Amino acid sequence: MKNRALLIIFAVIAVAQEIFAYKITGLIFDSKDEKPVVGVNVNLLQNSKILNGVITDLHGKFQIEAPAGKYVMELSYIGYEQVRMELNLDDNINLGEIKMEEKDVELNDVVVESTGIIQKADRKLLIPSKKQISASSDGVSLLQNLQIPRIVISPVDNSVKTLSDDGVQLRINGVIATVAEVMAINPKDVIRIEYHDQPGVRYNGAAAVIDYIVRHRDNGGSLILAATDCITNLGWGEYYVAGKAHFGKSSIQFLTSYSPRDVYWTRSNIETYKFTDNCIENREEGTPTRYITHPVTPQVKYNWSNADKSMLNISLRGNMTFTPYAQTDRDSHLYQHTDSFKVHDHESDRVLSPSVDVYYQHNLKNKQRIYFDITGGYSNSKSERLFSQTPLGDTKSETVSVKSLVRGNKYYIIGEAIYEKEWDNIVLTAGARHHYQWVRNYYGGNVETVVRMNTAETYGFAEVRHRLDKFTYVAGIGVMQTLINQEGVRKSTWIARPQLTLSYDFGKGWYWKYKGYVSGYQPSLSQLSNVSQQIDKYQIRRGNPALRPVMYVANEMEFSWQSKYVTLNLWASYSYDHKPIMEDSFEELVNGNPMVIRTDNNQRGFHRLKVNPSVQVKLLDGNLVFTVAPFANYYVSLGNNYEHRYFNPGVRAGVYGLYKGWRFFADVTTRSNELWGETIKYGEIHHDIGVNYNTEHWSCGLMIVNPFSVKGYTRDTENLSDIAPNICHTEMKEFHQVLMLNIRMNLDFGTKRGDAGKRIDNEDNDTGILKGSK
Repeated sequence: MKNRALLIIFAVIAVAQEIFAYKITGLIFDSKDEKPVVGVNVNLLQNSKILNGVITDLHGKFQIEAPAGKYVMELSYIGYEQVRMELNLDDNINLGEIKMEEKDVELNDVVVESTGIIQKADRKLLIPSKKQISASSDGVSLLQNLQIPRIVISPVDNSVKTLSDDGVQLRINGVIATVAEVMAINPKDVIRIEYHDQPGVRYNGAAAVIDYIVRHRDNGGSLILAATDCITNLGWGEYYVAGKAHFGKSSIQFLTSYSPRDVYWTRSNIETYKFTDNCIENREEGTPTRYITHPVTPQVKYNWSNADKSMLNISLRGNMTFTPYAQTDRDSHLYQHTDSFKVHDHESDRVLSPSVDVYYQHNLKNKQRIYFDITGGYSNSKSERLFSQTPLGDTKSETVSVKSLVRGNKYYIIGEAIYEKEWDNIVLTAGARHHYQWVRNYYGGNVETVVRMNTAETYGFAEVRHRLDKFTYVAGIGVMQTLINQEGVRKSTWIARPQLTLSYDFGKGWYWKYKGYVSGYQPSLSQLSNVSQQIDKYQIRRGNPALRPVMYVANEMEFSWQSKYVTLNLWASYSYDHKPIMEDSFEELVNGNPMVIRTDNNQRGFHRLKVNPSVQVKLLDGNLVFTVAPFANYYVSLGNNYEHRYFNPGVRAGVYGLYKGWRFFADVTTRSNELWGETIKYGEIHHDIGVNYNTEHWSCGLMIVNPFSVKGYTRDTENLSDIAPNICHTEMKEFHQVLMLNIRMNLDFGTKRGDAGKRIDNEDNDTGILKGSK
């Protein structure tokens, strides 16, 4: 009886302790930007065993209950230093604000059950979930699984763009990277992805930046083999090989991507030439014409890292492209009133561009860092073109033949240095960049000439980021000088490049950002070339050495609201180019015959207005995502002798799902069209459906491209000039209901460690060749 009584007493005491449990509350902030950290694991331990655990809510708050006693409370979140504190619990405790330090390099393996999103002043930190990682085979598919609002990834060529069709700058541990390099990332090695939707001045005008922060290894290695083939069109493929070996503080990586194309295009043109003495109207009906290209991009990297102190990276690249049949080739019949002609236009190209990049990073005391990068490269190109227009039947006209041979040689060197310093809530970044090019291009065929040119661009910048409670501002200033020397004629221009970014966190998921900046660009080498290339019987393309650099002003504004299930985003931008380099067309007598001269000139101005709202709905803990994103673009092109306005509305919609190792998607995009100068480029209506299954060492997927298309892939351009308007229609009829197969193997071995990453990288792939192709 006594034993029963004791048991009853102990049971009552235990129940009482449960009933009278005490509450521990608190609020967790990021130590740098003082924003709440969402999804922190809060665990109570007793004798090294977890008794209770919760996670912080959308406002960084937590509440955890436990009976009286002594405990250790542990706060942990991937990307942050762990926090441990001892508690003697005998009453309710409010711990107030707790600050967590961001961890830059080494991270233990932590499994995240749902996506973690940390909104910082200058970027978002995205922590992939366990399901997103298990359904990803590489860095690109992981980015697809994250479903970042305003980021669009093409399932055909893996290109990454914004909803407004601007290119996204990809980086790995801070270094600029290609899509092929991102595909070499093992998703299990990704610590987090940093998304800069309004990059600062150091990113040199990028529309958006996606930076993969990955952990590296100190032994072992990996081998990746990937292939994407069009089963219904064997002339289209993407092939990829990457390997990496680690030994101590060093690692060596090799990487090769190959993207062959062997397809048939059909081109049709309707064009009018309004010469002073007569008007010529041409109707050109194309026949299927072959397009073949073989781009190969081998690359070798060596990396040496001394823990958190310094890092050396050496990269050897070799971009090679062999194009025996150009994308502009065409065979067609041309009808001109009662006359008819046969048109043959063929071009072959070869480009070899080896380069070497040497990078060094050193971390100083007191949160200071310096980065140095120097890149040298050489570009050798060769292009041959033959155009002929032959009369048929009773047509009384001479055969017109255009031959051209271009051999290009270019050397370049790019140097860059950056300094960074951090205080509690202030970050200073300053740096300078210099880019020098030397060009010697030989033009042969109908016209023979040699173009010699030297160009240089120097850019210095400084930026300060400061947070004041919920308000953050980033103020930057840059100064750019351009120098052009062609055949002894020198031109120099200075452009100031200030930038201001403002952001405010209203709380409860609401956020506002504004970015305004002034920037500039100089003409391309081909535009500056003092040379003329005949296009066809009626047109000549001519370079313009008198072109001047351009200054432009841009403004972006964004409102967003995010909850567990819904994300709303409204993004708008307005930009103005002052004296932009745009096309110019005029009539000129050449050897007694009237010709249309196509060239470039500094025109009056160009306005762009873009509005992109989007709605994203997440269900099933974010594993099923629906997105609807309408867009509206308005352009005003002000030439010296023309004025054009164009409005383009459209929408993109999609559904995305994850289940264990499975991933499926379906999306549709209406035409995104763009006016520049006097030319409207019409995009394509694109839709696709796909499914993929991924395991630890292999993945396989099927996708149907344009499943509902009848005409296949089409691309149109329209020129609005008064003297030579034209409409060009291009189509690839076979590219509809295209079935694509994707296979990937990943042989992975070795232990892991955190490793610092490269911050800057440079390369120059502009050959400087002025083409005469149509």
